[in-house]
Amino acid sequence: MARPGVRRDPLHCHTDDMSVGRPVVGRAEETAALRAAIDAVRGGGGGTAFVVDGEAGIGKSVLVADAVDHARSRGVRVLTTTGTTAESGEPYAALHMLLHPLRTGLADLPAPQRRALHVAFGIESGEQPSPLLAGLAALTLLSDAAATAPLLVVVEDLHWVDAPSAWALRMISRRIAEDPMVVVVTTREPDAVSEPGFRSLHLQPLADDDADTLLDAVPGAPSGPARRDLVARAAGNPLALRELARPAPGDRVRERPVVGRVEQEFAERAAALDQPARLAVLTVALSAGATAEEASRVAGRALGRFPAPTWTDQAAAAGLLEWVAPRSIRLRHPLVQSAVLRSAAPSERTAVLEALVAEHEGEPTRTIWWRAELATGPDDRLADELAALAHEATAMSDPNTASRAAERAADLTTDPTVRVERLLLAAESAGVCGRVAEASLLAHRAAAEAPDRLLAARAAWIAETLPTGRTGLARGDLGPALHAVSEMQAAGDVEQATTALLHLAALAWDHTTEPDPGDPMLVVVEALALPEDDPRAILLAARTEPVVRGDRVLAAALQAARTADDEDSAWLLGYALNLVGEVQTSRVLLDRALASMAARGELRTFPQALMGTSMTTYLAGDVARARSLAEQAAALGRDLGDAGYATAVRCAIAWFDALEGVPPDVDAIAGTTDVGRQVLRSSAMRATLLGARGAADLVSGRAAEALGPLRSLADPEHEAHHPWFAAATSPDFVDAALDAGRRADAEERLTLLEQLHDRWHVPLVRTALDHARIALVPDEDLEAAWSEVRSVRWSMPYVQARTLLRLGRRLHRAGRTVDARVALHSALELFAAMPAPAWEERTRDALRTTGERLPISGPRLVETLTPQELRVCTLAARGLSNRAVGEHLFVSPRTVGAHLHAAFRKLGISTRQQLPAVLAPDRDGLPGAPGTPPTSPPGTTAPPGPPPV
Repeated sequence: MARPGVRRDPLHCHTDDMSVGRPVVGRAEETAALRAAIDAVRGGGGGTAFVVDGEAGIGKSVLVADAVDHARSRGVRVLTTTGTTAESGEPYAALHMLLHPLRTGLADLPAPQRRALHVAFGIESGEQPSPLLAGLAALTLLSDAAATAPLLVVVEDLHWVDAPSAWALRMISRRIAEDPMVVVVTTREPDAVSEPGFRSLHLQPLADDDADTLLDAVPGAPSGPARRDLVARAAGNPLALRELARPAPGDRVRERPVVGRVEQEFAERAAALDQPARLAVLTVALSAGATAEEASRVAGRALGRFPAPTWTDQAAAAGLLEWVAPRSIRLRHPLVQSAVLRSAAPSERTAVLEALVAEHEGEPTRTIWWRAELATGPDDRLADELAALAHEATAMSDPNTASRAAERAADLTTDPTVRVERLLLAAESAGVCGRVAEASLLAHRAAAEAPDRLLAARAAWIAETLPTGRTGLARGDLGPALHAVSEMQAAGDVEQATTALLHLAALAWDHTTEPDPGDPMLVVVEALALPEDDPRAILLAARTEPVVRGDRVLAAALQAARTADDEDSAWLLGYALNLVGEVQTSRVLLDRALASMAARGELRTFPQALMGTSMTTYLAGDVARARSLAEQAAALGRDLGDAGYATAVRCAIAWFDALEGVPPDVDAIAGTTDVGRQVLRSSAMRATLLGARGAADLVSGRAAEALGPLRSLADPEHEAHHPWFAAATSPDFVDAALDAGRRADAEERLTLLEQLHDRWHVPLVRTALDHARIALVPDEDLEAAWSEVRSVRWSMPYVQARTLLRLGRRLHRAGRTVDARVALHSALELFAAMPAPAWEERTRDALRTTGERLPISGPRLVETLTPQELRVCTLAARGLSNRAVGEHLFVSPRTVGAHLHAAFRKLGISTRQQLPAVLAPDRDGLPGAPGTPPTSPPGTTAPPGPPPV
């Protein structure tokens, strides 16, 4: 499993700390939690992920070592990896170390996952996989291993783990609830305690009694007043207690903060070594994984004479180094490394770096950062190497390394144009990894140095799209961003301008406070002069003027869809059709694009595609799958750590909750971040929440209360006005108005829909119009209305079911009981197929009023399934294996098995072969596949089933 650039021998990669075997003093609660989780998986229970955080020296590794010993004593297999500064820029280094013992299982992975890890680990050549795909592959591999024996997975020093591995490991940790696997991650970063899906163990300083107990086990520890002074100075830090227990030379008093005092202690011990030994230790600090022999050679190169053969014994006696079986050495603690690096004289550091470069001549990947540090002036050759590293890191979703490499490349570049290009990449990458202030400085530096209009425009674009909270985009104003796009176009780079504008179109849905960008964006779009049949032009037309240009977009997109075989075209056209209110073709295209993105583990567009496909799937009548997609988006939002996207997803889930009468909780949806609150001020999110509130009021019987929020969506003078949501929620408004005795309001909405349909002939508007027209039809025209609605399957089954419910009630009041029951049973089956349980219950109540005897309904079998259980069962019913289902849903095969087991118990079945029959609708309205033609109650004539409109 050889992998270029990874230097550690996985067989010798241990987590043993200098304090392994010592009692875990003062950590009884944390020890018990980890041991209990290990015992639980040993007994067949599900998994737990822990994040252990605290300052350097606080005892994280000691706690982990106890967990490792406990796991091994219980027969739990232990897999470990550790982040290091030397490999923090090496993609998948930490994941490679973790999975090395499982390498024989790679052959059993599904082909896309197997290839992803083969490429990531250097077994095959090719484009590095995304962390999403690599994480899924690692999850499957770990899940397979856990099926044989429960696992303890230890990831030490997450703050130094390379970015792709860290992303994948976080993803894995959130998906082990059903696997016999415990994940323990350690980090110094306090923000990690809020990681979703992790149980936090924050290590506080030891109490004085515990500190005293720890010192009892330290040879030569002081007693009496000297001990009390030591306990006070160590401030509860276990490492400080041990190291500061040594007498300070010359009775020196250490006055720095506790971690600084320990670091100072290590620095002084290093300084006390003779120079050859000191340079050998510095070599180990600069080159993780260096052997004693290599460190001796490098020190000899740097100084001209080799250290004594006993230098390792001297360093170990000073508490700086330790041996790791069988023949490796390493620094005893991360603070030793920082102390040695901080205290080294510049001349010594330079000499060792030069010697390291000479030692590893012919290994440009390993020496690139050493050479970058040594460079004192322009060096275009080295700059090109760093730029190549930056582009590779970008492709690997490692923006931190990309930013560092691109910025250093810019510093070493002589050509002004190339230098600014690299500054722009550095700014973009820094923004992606959350270093917003640094990104802003880099963008402004690029703007100041830009030698031409295009580069200045690109710098302005990057500065405007950074989440600083001070840009026009943050205020909901697209103007500055559009100006930057216009400048790119005017400078002659139409492709760059188009790419930026497409990105802005995607951002606008949850950033702009306007329902559509209107003229400002339209001017920029027209200036691009893209061919009308270009999928990019079609999407931009849909985004700028969905009403005015909706018909043209519909026609152009449907025409282009016939040859849209690639992922990009399917996504662009599907999204365009979604924006203008088309349903069926949009769903097909978005499903196709989504499947392709998932197979590739694509991260740039996949989150947006999940959301768009979820809404289109809802409109097409498959509420269960639509919600499942939104739940997948929520999990992805946690993986991405994107607060704005997570807020938007919570809005989407609130829409589905509203179908069951649950009103949106705005505070919970916004979360605790300013970004989340800003997203809720955007037009689309504001409209989503108002629509959800109105829907929840309506289904809960509060028709009058529903009118307010729903009315605002169609009012051009109201700040919440949004044409798409006004059309989508019009059936709710019409029903609420009629139920509240406000027929005039319903008639007014019918007029508005007629006017809208005169210029916007799309299924979204047509369906809303048909519902309003039939809901308001005079009694003498009920027969014609009934004949019309029963003979056509609408493209939006949810609205058709609502129409049938209202029509059935009216038919009953008109004395046409048989027709009323046919209509109501048709509505019931459509609601059941989605499913929409609250509306099903209202339909059952309507059937009972006709005199039909129905059982008192409690939760039916399929309704007892969770959204994820229903999704798993639906995929399994199509014949997909657990592994294939896991690939679709980004979960482990064992999690799929657990969902199926739980679902089988709820459904009263024992095999997968029974699933299609259980999920299919029957005369009692059990949920099944959306689009199944309504059936009729006994003794009636089934309505014909022509193609959907």
